[in-house]
Amino acid sequence: MIETRGLSRVYGAVRALDSVDLDLPSGRVVGLLGPNGAGKTTLLNIVTTLLAPSAGRVHVDGIDATRDPLEVRRRIGYVPEHGAVYEGLTADEFVEMAGVAHGLDLDLIRARVDRLFDHFELHEARHRRLGTFSKGMRRKVLVSTAVLHDPRVVLLDEPLDGLDVPSQDRVIALLRDLAADGRGVLLSSHVLEQVSEICDHLVVLAEGRVVWQGDLVDLRARYEGLSVREIFRELTVGGESRARRLADLLGDAV
Repeated sequence: MIETRGLSRVYGAVRALDSVDLDLPSGRVVGLLGPNGAGKTTLLNIVTTLLAPSAGRVHVDGIDATRDPLEVRRRIGYVPEHGAVYEGLTADEFVEMAGVAHGLDLDLIRARVDRLFDHFELHEARHRRLGTFSKGMRRKVLVSTAVLHDPRVVLLDEPLDGLDVPSQDRVIALLRDLAADGRGVLLSSHVLEQVSEICDHLVVLAEGRVVWQGDLVDLRARYEGLSVREIFRELTVGGESRARRLADLLGDAV
């Protein structure tokens, strides 16, 4: 569903992505992990056509994202980490505007909004202005907006941020239903436990490179007996010793 070959992005002297090759399957919820600065946001921005690669190629649902970015945008839904809303609009107006931008019929938009707002328990608040919404309520509106046009691929950056447990469960249920229907779902998060609970396929980045891609069950088998947090450290820090890490942080005191 998402394929990259030799994908690189350079910012001056910084190589944010370094020859990344990915084959992300459809029908799975794929987790994207990595420490700060690993290249996760850069990768998402390239896949969503918000950023051009310095080298390499990326295909989304079989479409070359560089040659036909508009068609890629038609096929994807995206929830950025710091997604903005128009605070003067109501939830209804905001999602309806997104549907019109995707060329959907107004009756179809309203029918889908009814179902999505029912799923996320937003019916009572749908006529309120978004400026009065909590962070979690805005998040649910953004997720609703991202899937409204029935995309083939959904990408989410920290989608559960600000949500209470029942709302998290509703988002997770939606993502699993999308995957079960053969869609591609890529979820980026810093919360390791959430990713290990939600996702069945993982991509781990470190310093702009892929250090793991594959099924979570295979990763657990490879590092049998280790927690997800310990596995993450092994992949992204390697064999670096405690003393060496402390020396780097504290200098000659260690």
